[in-house]
Parts: sequence; structure tokens; C-alpha cells
Amino acid sequence: MGDNRDFNISWKACLKLAITVLVVFLCIRYWGAVEKLVGLLLGGMIAIFAGLVIAYVVNIPMRFFERKLPGPTGDGTRNRTLSMILSVVCAVVVMLTVGILVFPNLVDAIVTLAKEAPGVIDAISRNEILGSFIPAQTLAELKSIDWQKVVTDVASWLQSGIVSSFPQIMSLIGTIGAWFMGIILAFWFLGEKNRLSSSVHKLIRVYLGKRADDRFSRATEVADECFRGYIVGQSLEAVLFGSLVVIACTIAGMPNALMLGALVGVMSFIPMIGALIGAVLGAIIILATSWQKAIIFLILFFVVQQIESNVLYPRVIGKHVGLTGMWPLIGITLGIALFGFAGAFVGVPLTATIFRIVRSDVDRREQLPDKGPTPLEKLHQSLLD
Repeated sequence: MGDNRDFNISWKACLKLAITVLVVFLCIRYWGAVEKLVGLLLGGMIAIFAGLVIAYVVNIPMRFFERKLPGPTGDGTRNRTLSMILSVVCAVVVMLTVGILVFPNLVDAIVTLAKEAPGVIDAISRNEILGSFIPAQTLAELKSIDWQKVVTDVASWLQSGIVSSFPQIMSLIGTIGAWFMGIILAFWFLGEKNRLSSSVHKLIRVYLGKRADDRFSRATEVADECFRGYIVGQSLEAVLFGSLVVIACTIAGMPNALMLGALVGVMSFIPMIGALIGAVLGAIIILATSWQKAIIFLILFFVVQQIESNVLYPRVIGKHVGLTGMWPLIGITLGIALFGFAGAFVGVPLTATIFRIVRSDVDRREQLPDKGPTPLEKLHQSLLD
């Protein structure tokens, strides 16, 4: 039996189709200019993105202070202002403490190590145990290096390389300026967060409907719980990891145990390889005074890292984001594969968010009295129609 349905196409529909085709044609024809325009827009969005990231991180301790401080909460209140100030002060104190503990010792160690490098290499070559592990050719090549020339070359690069690297420096300055503007925007986001949230929900309700706003609210609540839990858990795990390093180094008689713990703890915020980088830097600091203690420190670090990887990380991070077992490591792996280095930071909370949303949807569908067609069946039927 034939299909006798009539299709009435209005002139408005034809006009919209013509405009759409014209826009697509212009984008394809002048793709170079479109690409540059999109790049400029994305570059301008860096400050907004930076402001959102900074505001979200600062908002975590800010919520705590808002609950503890007296007075009404909300935009423009004294409680909100004091909470924001206290959160910023805490962040500055933490950064200054870490900077004072770590960076001066690291710079002094590198300078000392550069001066003492020939003597350290000779000591290693005279040691029978270390000499058996390190190939003789490698030791000969290390001895042949003119370390004074290396220092001179680095100094000359710092003088002439600045001019040759001017475009990269300007790009770095632009990025720093964008993040500085992001800090200013973050204060505005935090001060007006209730009003901004209401505006976003109003826009969604007006243009997409109340059902879309409800789904958006549920998704953002789950994402907020996962990301906030991950940041809190990662901070707690870094403190525990650094504390274990301090205890182990103190028992072993390592120099600057507090500084070594702070270095490893801060670097452990970088997933997968951050703690190892901290261990290498700590070994460089100790190597400036004693290569034997540097080796002992590396052994202590790997012992503590096994405890952290197999006990602390799955329990602490899994408890705060709702992922247990190998899921946190799977999230990091998938994040790096999809988004590169930045994915290492968002892989775990993003995986936890998707996991919780899917699990909630599965539980809801299982409780329905009449399940009806599945989403895949609906998609298949729509394609057939």
C-alpha cells in the first residue's frame, strides 16, 4: 500500500536550508580564515577557562569556611567575602611553604652537584660495587665531559638564547597574562556563583526545557561530587605520601627529610610519573653531599611507593570518587590516551562521573515495571523509519 502522506514545505524552511548550505559552503571555501578565527576565539577563552578552573578549586575550601563562619551565606554577604579571603590565604600559605622548603635547596644542590660532578664520578668509578653495575665506557664518557664548559654553555644560552627564543617567551607571557586574567575572573565567579548558577539554569529551561535542566542538574551534581572528591582525595594522598617519606628519611638519617617529603608530596599531584620525578630531584639534592645516601633514599622511596600504590591510592582515591580496585588506574590510562598530559588529571574523576551516571541509569531502568525498548532498539527503529 502506497504512502499518501502530504509534505508541506514552507518558505521559512527553504530559507533556513539555503542559509545553512551557504554557511557550510563559506566555511569550506574559506577554511583557512575560519580556522584562524576559531583559534583567536579559543585563545580568548583561555582566560575564562582558567578562571573557571581556579574558581572551582578555590571553591572547595571556600564551601568549608562558609559552613563554619557565622552569618547568612549568599552573594554579597560578609560570610562569602571572608570565606573567599581565607581560602586564598590558605592557598598562598601552602604555595609559599612548599616554595621555601623545596626550591632553594634544589637550586643549591644543582649548583653544588655541577661543581662536584668530576669528584663524584671518580668516587663511583673507584667503588667496586657501583663499578660493576655501571659500564666502563659510560664512566669514561662521563669523565671526558668538560663540566665547566657545560656550565659556560648554559650561561651563554641564558644570555643569547633569550633573544632567539623571543617568540616562545612572548607566547609564555601571553599565557601567563591569560591566567592572570583568569584569577581576576575567578574572584568574580566565586563572588557571584549563586546568581551565575541561576542564570545558567534559566537559560537551559527557556531554550531546552525543564527536563533538560533536570538532567543537567543531576549530571553536574555527580560531576561535582566526583571532581571535588578527587581533588580532596589527591590532596590527602599527597599529604600521606609525603609524610611517609619524611618518616622513612628521618629514620634512615637522610638530610633535609622535611624538604624531601614536601617535594615528593607536591610532585605526586602529577599522576603516574610525578612522584618518580620528585624522587629523582630529591636524589639530586642528596647526591650533592653523598652518593651513598642518594641511593639509600631511592631505595626508601620505592618501598614507600609500593605502599602508596597498592594501599593508599586505591583506598583514598577510590573512596572519594567512588572507584575501587583498578578503576582509578584505568581512568588515568584512558585520560592520557584521549587528552594527553591534561587527561592524567581529569581521567579518574571523569571516569567516575560516567560510571556513576551509567550505573544510576541502569538501576532506574531495571526498576521500571514495563521496560519497553532499550535506547539501542529505539535508535535502530528510528533509523529504519
